[in-house]
Amino acid sequence: MQKKVLGICLVIALLEGFAGLGIEIYAIRISATYIGSSISITGVILAMVLIAIALGYWYGGRLSQAARTPRQALLRAGYVLSLSAISHAIACIVQLPLLAVMTASTDSPIIAAIGVGLLFGVGLTFGSTSIPLITQFLSLKYENLEGVDAGKNAGMMVAITTVGSVLGSTVTPILLLPYIGLMSSLALFIVSLAFSAWLCTKLATQIGSDEPSSQSTHLTNYMLAMSALVMTVAFIMMNRVDTGYQTATGAWFINYINYDGQMAATITDKPGKATSSCWIYQSQKNCHWYGEITIEGIEQTNSKNLVFLGGAGMGIPSEVAHHNPNMDVTVIDIDKDLPDIIEAHFLQAPIADNIDFVGDDARGYLNRNRDANYDFMLIDAFQGQYVAGNLYTLEALERFQDTSKYIMANLIGMPHKEHGYTQTLFKNWLEVFGDSAYVLTKNDTANLQNIMLCNFACPGSQKLAQMDYLNPSQQVHTDDIPRLDRYYYRAIERL
Repeated sequence: MQKKVLGICLVIALLEGFAGLGIEIYAIRISATYIGSSISITGVILAMVLIAIALGYWYGGRLSQAARTPRQALLRAGYVLSLSAISHAIACIVQLPLLAVMTASTDSPIIAAIGVGLLFGVGLTFGSTSIPLITQFLSLKYENLEGVDAGKNAGMMVAITTVGSVLGSTVTPILLLPYIGLMSSLALFIVSLAFSAWLCTKLATQIGSDEPSSQSTHLTNYMLAMSALVMTVAFIMMNRVDTGYQTATGAWFINYINYDGQMAATITDKPGKATSSCWIYQSQKNCHWYGEITIEGIEQTNSKNLVFLGGAGMGIPSEVAHHNPNMDVTVIDIDKDLPDIIEAHFLQAPIADNIDFVGDDARGYLNRNRDANYDFMLIDAFQGQYVAGNLYTLEALERFQDTSKYIMANLIGMPHKEHGYTQTLFKNWLEVFGDSAYVLTKNDTANLQNIMLCNFACPGSQKLAQMDYLNPSQQVHTDDIPRLDRYYYRAIERL
């Protein structure tokens, strides 16, 4: 009997850890459509998660002191798990309207990230509160048996809930989100919490105790857990937010449009902010300004062997490949599942035979394949609306210079001396390519816009060093001094 009870308690701890961290991954993924994804945003949310868990352990310890019988401890554990389930369900419902309000009132993604962390931290606090209570239950239940030790019980419960957290934080992005989707994953997490609350309460009714059994306490736990399930189902049924096509790495949003009387499609990982690629079906061409400039640059250099760092919808490489079947085109993108989405929903056709897709981190791949050489390189890797910063450090650009003769880069920024984010990219480009550094902006305003950087005189460009919007005192971005995120958050306040 002791082993059976212990086994049930370990299952509860495993489910609590799994659901808690899984829901946090869900929250981060949903938030990315509003505030993007970066190390800073993820770090802030994870910090709030750890604070919530710590508070739960502390408060659970306080509650366990007042539990005088095993049944009291277990019923309280079932109660806080039910509260965890319903708190998470409410958080999921409130999250999207809250993000919409916060992003409309502030341009700081850090503040929005703190809001998300606090919102879901309530449920995490309740969930982790159950662990000390279950530990107290085991200690009270078997206090007169040999081999039963409070410290041993505590270590075992914390270890198992940590294992559950590891499963939630790894299985969710790798398996659940790509294969069953965002909403089904959410339902699984809430069910896990509700089931753990039911297990706690059910076990409490079955253990022997001298105290009278209160059905009202049992019913409260059951009703809260059931309410969480009902709220989650209602949210999923009524939810109209497009969560995109999920992959292990991100989510992609497809929109079909009319482009100058022709059927076209756009793809993005940041809906409402920017489009990653645009494709015209009839002419099999991309429909972005920077794409047209890139095509002209390829034609100007007579390049035959090309590499694209960042795939997105692969509109530009697909245009090159379709109209130049003898060219060798390599696309490197960290999202390994991207080709399936591209073929089924964006291009609506197989990727061209002369495109070699590499699902890998672009910089890591080129570092591991130092013998790879290309005539032409386009750096087109974004995290939401902003570039992948690791591709623009001095070390990265110097490596790319050894890999390809002609290099172009597409970025979204502001040609303005006070915009630290853009100035960092400009300064790095100028530092590496010197007199061969060129720039091309879409217009002469300081608005947020696509900007093309080249290490040759690409079509319509001017020498970067001669532009009056270049800040010569800007610091560079190196691997040893990662400044780009800081400049992003400082500069975005001015948008």
